[in-house]
This record gives sequence, C-alpha cells and structure tokens, in this order.
Amino acid sequence: MSNFKKIFFITLANIFLFIFIEITLTFFFVFHKTNYYGPLARLFLTENNDTEKTIMYEMSFNKKTGMYNEGEYNFNNVKHFVNKYGFIGEEVDIENKSGCRLISLGGSTTAGIETKEPYPKILEKLLNQNYLNCEVLNFGFSGKALNFLEKILVNEGSKFNPNIITIMSNRNSTMYDSYITSAVATDIINSKFDLYLYELKNFLFLEIMTYRFLSLVYNRAVSLFLDDENRIVSPFNPRNYHSINYFQNGYKDQILRINSYCKEKGINLVLIKQAFFIDPNMQNNINLLSKEEIIKKLINYKNDKNYSNKTDLFWMYTNAILNKNLDEVEAENENIILVDPTKKLYAKNKLDFFQKDGLHLNLQGNQVIANKIFEDLVSNQLIKK
Repeated sequence: MSNFKKIFFITLANIFLFIFIEITLTFFFVFHKTNYYGPLARLFLTENNDTEKTIMYEMSFNKKTGMYNEGEYNFNNVKHFVNKYGFIGEEVDIENKSGCRLISLGGSTTAGIETKEPYPKILEKLLNQNYLNCEVLNFGFSGKALNFLEKILVNEGSKFNPNIITIMSNRNSTMYDSYITSAVATDIINSKFDLYLYELKNFLFLEIMTYRFLSLVYNRAVSLFLDDENRIVSPFNPRNYHSINYFQNGYKDQILRINSYCKEKGINLVLIKQAFFIDPNMQNNINLLSKEEIIKKLINYKNDKNYSNKTDLFWMYTNAILNKNLDEVEAENENIILVDPTKKLYAKNKLDFFQKDGLHLNLQGNQVIANKIFEDLVSNQLIKK
C-alpha cells in the first residue's frame, strides 16, 4: 500500500472516530439535560412549536441554539414575544440601519418578564423620546451568567453590529460561574490574532461537544487539587465549592477580556451594578469595607456568629465583591462606563422597586435602571442629544 493510501485511510479513520465521539458526547449532554446539546442535535431532535397558536408560560430554551424558543410567552398575565433570532423583542434586521444600536446583556433581571416593560424597552423609549433614533435589543436570558453572556456576545450579539453593549451580571455569575468547576481562564485580546483565537475558542465550546466536554473535565480536575484555603463552601450544597480566585480576579479578568473584544470590534462597553435588596443597613456597612476585607469575611461566612442567615450573608458579600470589581475595572479603563443605580434602588422599601424576592425589579425599578443608563450615556457622550 502506498504512503498516500495509508495517510488517506488513517485520516478517514480519525474522521469517523471523531464523528463517533461527537455523537456520543452529544447524547451525553442530552442525557444530562443541559441547556445546550450542540449542532448534531439539530439532526436528531425536533422542536414542535407553533409560534402563532401557542402561548408558553415559562421562557424555554432551544436545546439546539442555546437561545430562547421563538413565540409568545405569558408570565402572570404579562406577555412577551421572542423573535426568530431567539431573544426578547419584536423582529429586527441584523443590519444596524440606524447607526445607533445597543444590546443589553444580562440574566432574568434584564429579561424582565415579570413586568410589561423591562429596562431595555424603557431605555429605548427614553432614547426615542429625546429624538434619538436608537434600538435597544434585549439579550436578557433567565438563569444565565457571564460565561454564557460572553459566548452569546461573540457568537450571536456581534452579528447585529451594536455600537454599545451593556452588561448586568452579578447574582447569576456567583450562582453559576464562580464554582471551581465553572470558572474560566482569561485571555486578554491584544492583537488581531488574539481576537481570532478568542472567537475560535468560543465557537468550539458552543459547536464542538468534544471540546466542550474536555473543557468541563479539565475544570473539574483542577478543582480536585485545591486546598480549603482556596475554596468557599456553597450555602446550597456543602460538597460544592466556590473559587476564591473568581472573586479576587476571575470575574474582573473576564470583564476585561470582554472589554478587549469590544475595543477590537469598535463597541463601547457599559457595565451596570446589580442590586440585591436583602438587608440595606448591613449591605451599606459591607460596602464601606475594601474588596479584600469582604473576601476574608466571605471565606469565613459560615462561622459568623453575628448574622444567623448564612445564605443571605453569602449573597450580600458576593454581591458587594463583584460590584467592587466593577469599580476597579472602571478605574483602570477610561473607555468603560459604569452605571450605578444601587443607591437609589436601596433608598426606599423593598416593594417600591423590587419584586418580593428582592432581586427582580418591578416597573418602577426598571425605570430607575433605564433612567440611570440614559443619563450616563448622555453625560459621557456615548449618545449625543
């Protein structure tokens, strides 16, 4: 057999082996009911959605794309529409015809399905009322954190050629990204080649289940070698650990990486501090401390004898730490705008601005967020009246 034939058959065998592994891991993710099954699932799975007749009562994710399923949703008699691209809102053109387009990235607080008008929708109205022909696309996804939002920005959001990206991700980032097995490595983009590698890694994680599986296995393996001084016991499951490094540097570095991507793409980045109404007096006292002091308290929060509700204590510490990371990011990067609506949101009683859970906003709370974003966009001349 000639060398050419040997190379051909070896290559062919490796291709078939890869396809077999990819199919196997696709079914692995299906079996474990993850939010995303990968592209091969599009060949085997079907979505039975009659978007004109069906009203769904929970925001459902499309297992093939990772985005929402298209259709009309009803949440406590509040209706929202998901367009064909899989995000909340009316149909839009991919082309940025107005030359003024914002994308609001975030979790359920950004999605705002509890109220008739999420803050991205109110912000768009404010801009148009002030004779600014601007679009605001609502890329809020319930239960999704910064890892997901970053990949959505690179693989989906960038297609819409936005001028400005806003990000609000605090509580979900703690809940889902700060676990030792979830924290991602950071790669700051300093060149076109770095940008290419960054986009390639995001593409591989979303589209190649073998790469996705190996990445998750690697994170799991790393977590096994960390000692107690480098991990924080979860208040929800004592066998799960949050990464101290995530609160010290990981979250901040990820924001910096997103910023470097935005600069390469000519996009302005706006960060928004997230409020979590738990115990405002206690939270005000926590905010007087430095980030390092709060991290020390977070490490030992289980042993705190002065505050009985350890879950609330965990949330207050982590919320303050991530917001302080945003302060550091803004101080180190002149191009980043930081919007802080928390003081006004904490100034009144909980139900003046929040739902009962103290996290999701009512209509008045959404107006506070939208107004503060609008004011800061205008004052920093990202949008000119």
